[in-house]
This record gives sequence, structure tokens and C-alpha cells, in this order.
Amino acid sequence: MNPPPPESPPLSSLSPPLLLHPSQKAAIAHIRSTTLALAPAATQTIHHILRMSNLLPPAEIHAALLSAIVTQARVALHFHPDRPVTPVFADGKNKDKNNETIAQSLLDDGVYRNQFETGVSNGSLSAFRGGVRDLWERELFGGAYHNHNHHHSHSHTQEDEQGDTSSIGWRGLRPKYGALGLLGGGTSDDGPAPRFGSCYLVLKREVLARCTFTFGGSQDLPRWRGTVDCFDAVLAAVLEEAFVRESVLGMPGVVRPPELVRRVLDGGSEGVREGLKMSRNLDHYIEAQIHGEVRLDRDVEILVADPSFQEGETGGDLMALSERFGFPLRWHAGSHIGVAEVPADFRGPTMPSLAARVARDGIVDARAIGDAVRELKRNPDTWRDRGSYDEVLQELKLLWHVLVRYGRSPGTTTSSTT
Repeated sequence: MNPPPPESPPLSSLSPPLLLHPSQKAAIAHIRSTTLALAPAATQTIHHILRMSNLLPPAEIHAALLSAIVTQARVALHFHPDRPVTPVFADGKNKDKNNETIAQSLLDDGVYRNQFETGVSNGSLSAFRGGVRDLWERELFGGAYHNHNHHHSHSHTQEDEQGDTSSIGWRGLRPKYGALGLLGGGTSDDGPAPRFGSCYLVLKREVLARCTFTFGGSQDLPRWRGTVDCFDAVLAAVLEEAFVRESVLGMPGVVRPPELVRRVLDGGSEGVREGLKMSRNLDHYIEAQIHGEVRLDRDVEILVADPSFQEGETGGDLMALSERFGFPLRWHAGSHIGVAEVPADFRGPTMPSLAARVARDGIVDARAIGDAVRELKRNPDTWRDRGSYDEVLQELKLLWHVLVRYGRSPGTTTSSTT
């Protein structure tokens, strides 16, 4: 076992002078207060699993893990860059920007927006007042984003370069959703939560200070929640999953607590970061809710993109994002699947026929699915044989799940699944 890493500087000393809106502060405070109540039980679970795994002394290993996570963990924002976006503005009106894609929208305004603003989601399509997402956010954050007094407070002026939150409508105040990679941008090449997008932006360490976390998707209102400075409940859940399932967070291979601890404590080394494999992970992640604005010029560390977009307009937009906002672009290994390999028993019997329809030269990849989504929006009547617009859009989302799980990277001959 490596010695504990040196104590990292507190996040408060590294954070930009970003003042959050009262509703955003209240949301973070609510999660922190609920997780503090879980801390004694979480600590007991952590120490028990460490002892059972012969990781001794447990208190020192526990402290080393927390220090390593604060130092090296990063939040990743997964997205499909070629999906059409229809922004929803403060007055509640939609504005169709000629089928502008997410990548083009990011390039235009340099801000990563939430689902209430974009009308786009790779999860629940319910980001509106009274929708399912709105209701679970009310429950998750203790009504912080629904408190009428917060929205009329005048005590949240920001420095000019940060912007003034008093001009942001209620949609703009809502959190953005990502996933926490314990080893920097992730534990695998396709990021910590590939279910939600073929590409991902890795955010800088400073952003951790204004994130909240849940072990698993927040739509299920999981018990294990936390903030970066109160992370015991989430860490307990991660260790318990490794102990019980011998697998955790989609990490490739058998991952029991000793291996998990080794990877986290060695996570900052170049040897661990090189040669990451695709995880094929759909369901196991630490969800991050990012409160406050996400600006590409200030908050992004690196963009990791799917290579199917390299040759084409979307690839050009991704390269332009890197150049304009000053962060590197890396292409991950990618994923594709032949039409004949698409199973009929994973996301339903319609998947093989849908794959045959959208494939490029008999191959389904991220670009092929995105092309189909844009064609569906432009000409929905041509897809009527498969159902309504919403039904076909859902089918295409499920085909992406098939690609994540059963696809393979170019140059390999077998699929890798967990």
C-alpha cells in the first residue's frame, strides 16, 4: 500500500470568486446537511469494509482516500455533440436556431446549459415546471430551487467578469448534470457515464466546490449523497459495491476493495491514466449536480470526443471549441457495432431493424445515430412507420445503449462488457 498522498490545498483557496445565487447555495447546503447526518454510519461502514479487506489501519486509509479524491477527482459532462437543440429562454418561449447542434450552441455562447434551458436530455425528458425532473429536484434539494424568496433576493451580486445572477431566469439557475470520475476524467476511456453521451467535458478541480453528488442517478433519490468536503456517505456506497459485487463504477475487470483503493491512491500517476479501456458501463456511476454557471473558457480542463465525428462538420465544431476556449481535445477509442451483431433481447426486438436503418455501410456508431436523430427532427413523417416522434427518439436513445454495451473499438475483434 502506498503512503497517504500529501494533503492537498483546500478547495476554498483554489475556487474562483464565483458567488452563487441563494437558491444554489441553499441546494448545496441542504445536501451537505443531509449527508452530515449519515457520516457516523458511513464511517462505520468504510472502516468495517477496509478491515474485512485487510486494508489497515482503516482510519489512515480512509483519510488517504478522501485526500486523493479531493486532489484528483474530476466531474465530466457527457453530451452528444451532434444533437439538435431548441433553447428555452427566460420568457418560456422556444427558439429554433435552424437545427443548431449542441456543439454549435456551445461554440456560439461558450456556456454549458442545463436541460431546462436546452430542451435536450439523454435521461428523463421532463425538464419543465411540474415535470418529473422538476419534482425530484424539489425533493432532492429540499425545495431550494422552488423557494420564492430566493428568486427575489437582491443579495447575490457577482463580480462583472462572473456575470450577475439577478438577470438569470429560473431555468438558468437549475443544476447541470454530470458524473464524477475518481481518477481524474474517469476510470475508463469513454468517461464515467457513457450512457449520457459519446463525448465529455472534464471540468477543472475548482468546480468540485460547487457540486453535490449522489451514488447513482438522482431520479431515484438515493440515500447516499455528499459534497466534496463531506464525501463519506458516497465513499461508503462505492466501497460497499466493490465489496459485494466485486465491480464498481464500471471499472473494467474484477474490482474488489484492495484494487479500488490501489487505483484511487495511484490515480494521479501517468501509468494509470494511459491506456484506459472502454468501460461499456451504463448503470454504475456517481452523479454530479453542478450548481452555478459552467463557462467553457474558465471551467473546462479537456474535451474527450468520439472519433466517429473526426471527419465531418461536428468534428470541425469540436476542434473549434478546443481552439476558441483554450482546452485540449482528445479522441477516445470509439465504439461501433455491425448490424448483424445488434441483439434483440437487450433493449427490445426492434433494435436490429432500427440499426439496419441508421447504419453507415453496415456499421452503427455515434455519428450514425446522431444523423438519424437530426433526420427525425427534419422529416418526422418519414419515420411514421416506426411510431410517433417521441417513440422513435426513445428508440434511438435505446440504440445508443446497445452501442455502449455491445460495441467494440475500431481495430478490436470482440466486444468488452461489464
